[in-house]
Parts: sequence; C-alpha cells; structure tokens
Amino acid sequence: MRILGIHDGHTSTVCYLEDGLIRDAVSEERLTRLKGQGGFPSRAIDLILDARKLSGKDFDRIALVGYLKPLMSIEEYGCGRQKYFPRIVRLYPGNPRKLIRSYVSRGRKKRLRSPQVVAGFNRHGLDMGKAMLVEHHQSHAATAYYLSPFHLQHKKTLVVTLDGSGDGLCGTVSVVDENGNWRRLKDLSTFDSLGMVFSRITQYLAMKPWEHEYKLMGMAPYASRKYSLVVREILRSYIRLADDGLEFENPRRLWGNSLLERMYKDLRRHRFDAVSAGVQILHEELVVALIRNWIQRTGCKRLAVAGGCFMNVKANKLIMEMDECEELFVMPSGGDESCAIGAALWAYQQELPIDGNPIQPVEGLYWGPDFDDSQIEQAVSAKAQELEFRRCDDIEAESAKLLAEHKIIGRLSGRMEWGARALGNRSIVANPSRPQNLRKLNAAIKMRDFWMPFAPSILYERRSDYAVMPKDFVSLHMTMAYDSTPKAREQLIAALHPYDFTMRPQFVSKEHNPKYHKLISEFERLTGIGGVLNTSFNLHGWPIICSPEDAIWTLMKSDLDYITINDYLVWKKNPAPDV
Repeated sequence: MRILGIHDGHTSTVCYLEDGLIRDAVSEERLTRLKGQGGFPSRAIDLILDARKLSGKDFDRIALVGYLKPLMSIEEYGCGRQKYFPRIVRLYPGNPRKLIRSYVSRGRKKRLRSPQVVAGFNRHGLDMGKAMLVEHHQSHAATAYYLSPFHLQHKKTLVVTLDGSGDGLCGTVSVVDENGNWRRLKDLSTFDSLGMVFSRITQYLAMKPWEHEYKLMGMAPYASRKYSLVVREILRSYIRLADDGLEFENPRRLWGNSLLERMYKDLRRHRFDAVSAGVQILHEELVVALIRNWIQRTGCKRLAVAGGCFMNVKANKLIMEMDECEELFVMPSGGDESCAIGAALWAYQQELPIDGNPIQPVEGLYWGPDFDDSQIEQAVSAKAQELEFRRCDDIEAESAKLLAEHKIIGRLSGRMEWGARALGNRSIVANPSRPQNLRKLNAAIKMRDFWMPFAPSILYERRSDYAVMPKDFVSLHMTMAYDSTPKAREQLIAALHPYDFTMRPQFVSKEHNPKYHKLISEFERLTGIGGVLNTSFNLHGWPIICSPEDAIWTLMKSDLDYITINDYLVWKKNPAPDV
C-alpha cells in the first residue's frame, strides 16, 4: 500500500509511506533554499516521484493535512480581511474557542477545492478521489504513537500534542489502549495557546516567530533567576493552567496582535535575557504540570509526545525526570514539518488490511536524497578554478585525522536526514575538546548568535561516560537535554551549553548510521574522545544543505577547512591540505 502525505503550510513537507515503512520524507525548503518554505511542496513531490519512478496515479491514498494555511500567519496580520479576525475573536462576547473552531470548520469544507491544492494535484497527476484530510493535531498524535516503540508492544499510551496553532487547536490529549483504539480526552484551543505566547515573545525580542524560539531557550540560562521570575509572573497573566489542571486558559483574553501589543507595554523595562528565561521557566512549569496531571488522571505513565512545543529539549528533560513518567517517546523534529508524516501514518492505519504490514517504529531519519559519484564530480568540476578534490579510500579515517588536528569539516554523506536537526549526514563536525573552535564556528562559519550552544554526537556505547542518565532514556535524534558528567566537561566542552553545561546529544549507534559511527570511532582511536561537535551544515538563516552544489556553495561562503561529499575530500585552493 502506497500513501503520500502532504503538508502545505509552514515548512511544507512530503512523506512517502509504503507498506508501513517511511521510504522518503523531504521538506520543500531543502530544495528551494528558502528557510521555512511554505505552499504546495511541488519540488519535493517531483523528487520522490522521480527517485521512485512513480506517477501520481500510483498512490492508494493521498493524505492532506488539515486547514489551508495557519490560522494566525504573520502575513495575515497585514493584508486582507483576516487581519481583523484576531480582534474579533478577542472581543467576541461569547466563547471565542467556539468561534475559532467554527471558522476552521468552514475553511476545512473548502480545503480540497482550494486553488493551491487543486493546482498542486493537477500538476503532479494526483487523483483527487484518493485524497483525505487529516486534522493537524491528529497528524502530530499519529507520529507520536505510531513511530514510538509502544505501538508494536501493544502498550497503553498517553499521547500529548502541543504547539502554537493548528486547525484551531494548540494541543490534544489522547489515550491509546492495548488494542490500538484511540480515545481523545481533551482538545486545547489555540485561544489558550502556550506555544503562541512563546512565539509572540520571540517576535517581541525581534526574532522570527516559529523559527527562532530555540534561541530563547539557549539564552535562558544566562539570566538572573530573580529578574526572570518577575517576567514569569507577568506572563502568567497571559496563560496559566485552568482550575482543574487539565488545560490552559487565557485569563486576559489577549490573542494575536493584542497579545503582542500588551507585551510591548508590560515588558519594555525588562532585560532581553530575563524575558527569554521568564518564558522558558513558564513553559517548563506549565508543560510539566499539565502532563503530570494527565498522568495522574489516567494512571498511564507511558507517554508519547509531538508538536512544536516538544522541540524544547529543556522541558523534555524535566518530563523525563518526573517520577510519574516511566517511559517516554518524543517525536524527533516534531514541529509542522512532521505533519506530512503523521498524515501518511494516520491514513495508512485507517486503510490497513487485516494482513497488512504494521507501521514500524522510527529508527534513522535518513529519508532524503543521496548522490552518486558522477553527480559529485560534476558539481566539483564546475568550480575547478577555485577548488581541489580527491577521492579517498577511507573518508571516515581521513576525516577523523583532520578533526584530531582541529580542522572543521562540512559533511555530506549518503541520504539526507529529514527534520530540523542535522544527524551526521548533513552536518558540520569539529573537535569538541577545544573551546577556541567555538569562535571560528560562530564568527566565520555559522554566523549565529554568540550565546547559542552547539551539540555533540556521541558514540552510543559511551553515552553514560558523558551524559547523566537517571533512567537511561536514550535520545538518538537530539530530542532531549541532559546534564553533563565531569568527563564531558573535559572532553566535549565546546559542544556543551557554555553556561550550564547541559547538552543536547545525538547518540550514534552503529545500526542506524554505520559510517558516522565509524568516523567518531576513528576519532576516538586517535584522541580518546568518544564524540564530536555537531552542528547543521548551513549558514545562519539558510536551510540545511541538500546537494553537493549546496555543500560547495557553503564552503565558498565560509571559512570551513574542508567538506566531504560521500568519499570525496574537497577544499579551496590555497591553502593546501594537511593530509
């Protein structure tokens, strides 16, 4: 059975699911080179159809995510009749949550007839008769449950989704029983959205909402606790837990632009680091309290979560450490880029025949394109006047030697990883033992904010040497923060948070990524260090690279020492290599 999942909102993405296995998943931004690219993902669909030699008629079902576009997009504030909708909702004398849901329901009825969808289906020969709509938060919930190990273990699971907004909701709470039957217990209205408060704070601090929230999390540890708590108290007047502790509520009825305007008045005399820490503290407290209350209410201590709010690895750390939580699965890169995957999973499960293959839990996320030698040589040869290159018999050993000499390398290897976090195949890697590498990475390569930490990729076998793991919850996809051990502070110091020494690691197993595991193992053999510094292979503000051409462009625009493209070592002419 072949399912195509399509999300055409923010960070539009396509997923191809075949007989319970995710074969491909690609975000449009990787191909257009526009960060957060939305709209119908035509290039990603073309890529998958060409790679799999399929036509649009070859799919048994096409799963499309929810509503036509985000209810509260930045563009809608400034143009057309919808710029007034947030104010109408806020001033509505009745229940604004019902008004929002009514608005979304009317829009969903027109979904499959919208010009964007019709044009996209026609272009690719997709059969509209095979299309089905999957609610935004149902798609998030599907990724959380079906890609977790609990699905095949037939374990009762509490499934929680949280984000800013999707189909009029900011979250859901469901229980899936041992037989796989779903029961949704609570819808959380986008009118009472914790994620929206976090995004508006991001916007208030002159950063990009729905993109730069992670910068606030990175800044938070630097702030004074005293002043951060003052900000938290202000923000509590915008969003808090309801009296029963099972949902959020918006006590001041501030929503959309009115919320942002209020922030400019309430926070104008507070330092930006205290504002970052205040919203981070509030986020942690409310998410942990909400989940604890639902665990107590349902008696289910096994938890699967998804949605943009669970991209906050510090909050995930606190959930992991809760006594009430016995097992936890966090959907990797659980923002809206995962909606296409969830839609495909949900559609497959609804259509699954009795003798069909079950959906398989997530392992690696390497679902993007790869490139052969002829494509690589063509890309490098096009820049022959500026570049030199050679093919290596053992590129991992060569790379490890260069890393031991404190060279910084951009790595393109095999299939591109899907999602917001680089997991070795489209990564910049460096020696994590020398803090001086941070200055070069920040100033000359990544060009990112000075306070932002990098992350380590650590051999799975060495995880306990570097990460404090009270429950041995293992994060293979950078979904969790951990406290670091003294050994980590000695050997991985450049890959830890500079202030509180926490880490957001990728534990690299030989089964999931043998070549990356080999590179780190070779580096360990030379240095005794069982991990490398890992950051995404891109310049600040650009999407993670996809192709050899993208890798070469990034090399030319930065001070990277080398890039590797599969088995090829590439460098700028002058200076000559130290190998």
